[in-house]
Amino acid sequence: MKIRDNYGELSSGSGQINPTKAVNPGLIYDINEDLYISFLCKKGYDTRTITLLIGGKKEYHCSSFKPGRGIDGLNYPSMHIYLNGTNPNISAVFHRIVTNVEEGDLEYNVKVASPKELSIVVIPKMLKFINGINQKKTFRVLVKGDESMMNGTEVVSATLEWNSNKGHSVKSPIVVFKQQ
Repeated sequence: MKIRDNYGELSSGSGQINPTKAVNPGLIYDINEDLYISFLCKKGYDTRTITLLIGGKKEYHCSSFKPGRGIDGLNYPSMHIYLNGTNPNISAVFHRIVTNVEEGDLEYNVKVASPKELSIVVIPKMLKFINGINQKKTFRVLVKGDESMMNGTEVVSATLEWNSNKGHSVKSPIVVFKQQ
């Protein structure tokens, strides 16, 4: 699916479009309530607001949650960098954990497609699962660039793709955006 409007990947999610492939995704990004709360804390939400969002009678204090790692602190397939105009340099690190949901030995190699002005480095470049159903692996994504690459546009998009030796393809959008 090609997205051809001014908002690129911001117009759609990173979910599975093909229902047949969704049954056997290969890798998943696990997330739980604590990670979402940690994300909200990182974004500056206070106890009152978080408690209202989650509901119930329990109060949620940010000091009770381990801070998330990386720029967003969220273990989510998509990666977003918002430019607020105060710093012309783009520099972000995303930390992610994927869980293998396929039986057997698998090897995933990374492929990145991005504009030449946007440097994206993935560490490590290969994830190896030995008898790895439910095995977890971590990786980091380092993104660097300069705001001048935006060239008058609101959104610049890239794609990180993990490809396995058994035919799985797991894509994640990387989006740099600014308000015009």
